[in-house]
Amino acid sequence: MKILLVEDNKTIGNNIKKYLELEHNEVIRAENGLYAFEVIKHQTFDVIILDLMLPWMDGIALCKKIRKESSATPIIMTTAKGELDDKLEWFSSGADDYIVKPFDLKELDARINAIVKRLPTRDILEHKNIRLDRNQKKIFKNNKEIRATLKEFQILEYLLEHKWRSISRTEIIEEIRGNDQIFEEDAKLDVYISTLRKKFGKTIIETIKGFGYQISSQ
Repeated sequence: MKILLVEDNKTIGNNIKKYLELEHNEVIRAENGLYAFEVIKHQTFDVIILDLMLPWMDGIALCKKIRKESSATPIIMTTAKGELDDKLEWFSSGADDYIVKPFDLKELDARINAIVKRLPTRDILEHKNIRLDRNQKKIFKNNKEIRATLKEFQILEYLLEHKWRSISRTEIIEEIRGNDQIFEEDAKLDVYISTLRKKFGKTIIETIKGFGYQISSQ
């Protein structure tokens, strides 16, 4: 997942960031509310971890601004407070969950996973001029449908769904193969990647040498 961590305490922030990155997440950290809001305006996240006490703009104010912009991104509030009135204020500001400091990092990770699992699957995945429609099983480039085989669709869908990180060859193969033994041959993946590049642009998929692939940020 791609996570925004808004935490002004460097020690706490670094510890949370390192732990979540070990769990294969991409973590962007902001140390104050104003900077965090600027980041949110230009990037999308799967989860926002938001400290209550922040310089320049506190967690409650930031949470309200995020919701005012109609962002449905799940927000987990972190705080040293735990009184009922405080909890009610957090939820009324738009927070989806909270965790009281000090907390175990495993618990935070569990809460993140639980809240994301409850989210509906996105029907449309987009990247630059590419749009993938999961319901219709169609892919469009510059609003023109481009024909793709089922395996091509599944590979591009998986890469787009996880476009913020590099994905190993093994992960792609295990995710896409199912009962189709065609993916027993590792080289088959390269053929599909090559075909996708021909159809949607040479630079859409970046090769991570010795590891796998990633949707290009270029």
